[in-house]
Amino acid sequence: MGTSAAKKYLPKFNKKYDPEAVMKRSNRIVVIGCSGCGALAARTLKKIDHSLHVTIIREQEEKGLLTRCATPYISCGDVMVEPSYKDDNIFISQGIQLVNAGAAGIDRGEKVVTTADGNSYPYDKLVLATGAKPVIPPVSGVDLPGVFFLRTSGDAVNILHWMNSRRVKNAVLIGAGAIGTEIAYLASRHGVNIILVEMLEHVMQGILDADMSEEVETYMKGKGVDLRLSRRVKAIGGKTEVEKVVFSSDEEVTAEMVIISAGAQPNSELAEKAGLEMGKSGLKVDNYLRTSDPDIYAGGDLIQYESHVTGKSILGQLRPNAVISGRIIARNILGYNIKFPPLLNTFATKFFDKSIAGTGITEAEAVREGIDAVSAAQSSASKHSMMRGRKPYTVKLVFDKESGKIIGGQLLSDSELPVKHIDMIALAIRCGLSALDLTTLRCAGQPELSSDPGTEPISLAAEKVFQDFAGKRSKK
Repeated sequence: MGTSAAKKYLPKFNKKYDPEAVMKRSNRIVVIGCSGCGALAARTLKKIDHSLHVTIIREQEEKGLLTRCATPYISCGDVMVEPSYKDDNIFISQGIQLVNAGAAGIDRGEKVVTTADGNSYPYDKLVLATGAKPVIPPVSGVDLPGVFFLRTSGDAVNILHWMNSRRVKNAVLIGAGAIGTEIAYLASRHGVNIILVEMLEHVMQGILDADMSEEVETYMKGKGVDLRLSRRVKAIGGKTEVEKVVFSSDEEVTAEMVIISAGAQPNSELAEKAGLEMGKSGLKVDNYLRTSDPDIYAGGDLIQYESHVTGKSILGQLRPNAVISGRIIARNILGYNIKFPPLLNTFATKFFDKSIAGTGITEAEAVREGIDAVSAAQSSASKHSMMRGRKPYTVKLVFDKESGKIIGGQLLSDSELPVKHIDMIALAIRCGLSALDLTTLRCAGQPELSSDPGTEPISLAAEKVFQDFAGKRSKK
């Protein structure tokens, strides 16, 4: 890729402050929310300019900064709560004011945030990082004791306490996305019989194609998970707490607990009440993460992002998106004018020894979007062929047939070594690389750390697709 092509995909920003802009710059910053986006925005602001007055407004029970990815591990006793937190000292040491009272309203005219305890906090610039909340399906019995949603460390601790105190033997998990898959793995490893229910035809159907999902499903069944695909839950039953789950077919299964992982929806009430413009799926922002009010920025799970591949509005409820949006917001408040790049929603998860990852869009989604797509899968091994302990992995690449550019990738591996290849695929999509570009991909090779150079799966999968492109062109 030439220099001019690379520049197209790099963020645009002003490398130096404008002295006049610095003099007029906002000094009072209020941040609502203290997770990935809000915490990183506040800390980055103080790191760059310690003289700023930065206030974080958060819910009454909140403390520190939680690594939310830890919650499935906390819920099954694999990880303790305290190591998953960075305590409040990370804020206090930077001089950030912490307010433990939920935000009740925003007066955009007066530029003031009011909190539930009746106090007011004036701002020059405001950051909204209110996150998201679990989707509650319209199922009777969803409020019974023993039904859980997993979002916070408190939720995770409650799940663990119920599992231990009730000596749970049978649990129903509703939703076979990445979080549901992780909980299924962690809970079944501790002797709980898991019934994993998904209303779609395949597990992780929104992020894996059917051929990749089916391999995961076979592996899950081999590990004892009872998969109930294409099933809808009609009701959760029990006299005083969970005893059973009833499907729409009227089939019943016994369960002492139910964990629902049916997605999350933005906590947009505060933004809507303030009259900010909403999008189809979340709060609307521009390329610089400014809302319809130029003095209010937003990021994380609250906002809708632009898909890098389709250009359409999508949610990006993954921690890396929140962290990067928080850092960009901080720098844009300070005048850097950095564009937030369109989203690929790169993810990775795990089920026992199976690592699963994806980025961009699937082949099935490409078809739904009217994109003429072509794909290729290639298998390899985590180590050179002469090494003991090598394990198989498969890479699938999806290309736009018209442009020849890569638009998606998926990876399944029985080893943890190759899973980070998904980041390389994501960067290839972001940089607009074609099948031809990827046929010349050269990876670092070492017998214990990589596949044989001759069986590097990304370049071989690209080679398959490139041959198809070249063959069609030669026939014209």
